[in-house]
Parts: sequence; C-alpha cells; structure tokens
Amino acid sequence: MNTMVPEASIPSHQGPDAKTVRPELDVVTIAAKAAHTQTHNHFWTLQLTRPVSREEVLAALGAAPRIAFIRMADGLTALNTTVELMRDLARPRGDMWEVALWEDVLSVEGDEAYLTYQVGNEAIVVPETVDAIRALSGAVTDGATSIAMTDEVLGVRQAFLPAVVHA
Repeated sequence: MNTMVPEASIPSHQGPDAKTVRPELDVVTIAAKAAHTQTHNHFWTLQLTRPVSREEVLAALGAAPRIAFIRMADGLTALNTTVELMRDLARPRGDMWEVALWEDVLSVEGDEAYLTYQVGNEAIVVPETVDAIRALSGAVTDGATSIAMTDEVLGVRQAFLPAVVHA
C-alpha cells in the first residue's frame, strides 16, 4: 500500500504496443505501478499540429464512440469512484467498457493538450474483441456497423451521468 514504483525503462510497453497497430504514431509512454488493481489511469500530453481550443479537443474526443466524459465536479474524483459508479449502474462485474476521460481536467495551451483518463483493466478489451471476431468471421465487414452493434448490445455510453450545471 501507498507505494508507486516507476517502470524500469522508458518507453513503457504501451507505446511500442500501440505502434504494432499504428506504426506512424509518435508516442513515448512512461508508466508506474501503484496500489490499484481494477483500472489503469493514464496521463497524456498531446503535441497537436496547430493551436486549438479546449472545445475543439473535447469535440474531437467526443466523436469517438467509446470515450465517455466524466467530471470531478460530479464526485468522480478518483479511480475507485468510477469503479463504484459502474456497480451502481448495474454493469456486469462492474465492467467499464468505455475510456472514461475527465472532461473538467482536460486543458489546452496553444498546440498542446493535457488530459487524464481511466480504463478498466479487463473490460476495456471486450468491445474491440467482439468487433474483431465479427471482422475475422466475415459476419460484419463494416467497422462502424460492428461498433454500433456492439455498443448497443453492451450499453456503451458516452456519458455515465446526466450533464448537471454546478453552481
């Protein structure tokens, strides 16, 4: 408990793993092991091709069907609070199939964006695995169609809580 251990080398395995799928990615990943077992927390600094607004970054991320915005202002202030929310939503095993991105933490300065997000260690791979099986079997050949089918069956959302204006 109360220990965080930096990974022994940079890059961590996530960047090279991502490059096996998208070789053109210019990414360096750094990781640490900490006293949590149900989810991962990621911190990103993005170098963009031009200066952008925070709203533009949020719109681009919001266009991805499996990113769900969460807000600290809603009490989702730590990894365990999101895990508990998945249980409250009656998700099987408390699964979170979406990438939960802290909307109110995201910051943009010129051509750099800073964000943090959470993924469920086991559940995050489920939707893509279902889509991959469909693609490999030839059952559904259009990616967007498969994603929509999977997301509907699983109940994947882009928001876990209704938008609330906080005073």
